[in-house]
Amino acid sequence: MALLTSCSTNNGLRKFDDSNIQKEIPADVAEKFEVKDVSALPKLTVNVEVLKKEVTKKNKIKTKEKKGKHVTEVPVPVVPPTRRVEPMPFLEGEKLNYDIRFMGVTAATLALEVLPAKVVNDRKVYHLSGHAKTLKLFELVYRVDDLIESFFDYDGLFSHRFTMNLDESKQSRKLIELYDYDKNKSFYWNRIDHVEKGFSEQKEEHDIKPLSLDPLSLLYFMRVVPLPQNAGETIKVPVIMDGKQWESVFTFDRKEKISIGSRNFEANVFKLENFQNGELKNKGNTVWISNDEHRYFLRIEAKVKVGSFAIALDRIL
Repeated sequence: MALLTSCSTNNGLRKFDDSNIQKEIPADVAEKFEVKDVSALPKLTVNVEVLKKEVTKKNKIKTKEKKGKHVTEVPVPVVPPTRRVEPMPFLEGEKLNYDIRFMGVTAATLALEVLPAKVVNDRKVYHLSGHAKTLKLFELVYRVDDLIESFFDYDGLFSHRFTMNLDESKQSRKLIELYDYDKNKSFYWNRIDHVEKGFSEQKEEHDIKPLSLDPLSLLYFMRVVPLPQNAGETIKVPVIMDGKQWESVFTFDRKEKISIGSRNFEANVFKLENFQNGELKNKGNTVWISNDEHRYFLRIEAKVKVGSFAIALDRIL
């Protein structure tokens, strides 16, 4: 949804590529979050004692008095939980095509794809892609050719890295977010060249919660996690948007049958609200998730400043 509500290129606007921002990232951070082929995944055998020794090399050893004795406390790194289910509701190669409708008229398409797995920070990750593009007719009004990518932990189901490349009528934008759970910090780099506002740049760090998600990986996480089934029950999910910590709250509303092309689905319908620092920032959203083994997002409806828009599943490839 962030991709669609932050519309942002090309009337002589500059374009940004990875090297523009990547070269300015501290070398240790760039190395940690480099996207590698899955063949780079290390083959690890866990030995707790060896692990403790490695940790003490990188951390100060805390010593305290306990009944007249010096007790050394060695910090042990937190191992992310495994939150996969078998079978998973989505696999590499899955492609979902959506229509983006504004005021009931299809203005653009959105293609979601699960690309071949990669490695980030020595962990296997799903490579998720979302590509939004306006239809030719609507390019006369406003052109959109936007790409977002998420690198979503294969076992722990949390986000490591999120990128956004917006190429639109009024603005060109390049964003990279890196999520460092050793420090519980997000590293946020954002560059925009806007027709009216000109060039702007942000480089920020923010506190984040462990196991957080970006807006794209949220769609896939919700297909795995157990969902509430009774009216009024909620599920709260930590989400990072523009580098900052948010919380998305899905509240079960009802069950409903919905048709997608020639297929009929039974859907669980949820109301979606988004909070920041405990304050409600966004409401009036409704999502339909299929009540089957795949848990597809069938439809998303949201209110915007002018009218409303909907994302509706068109084809499953």
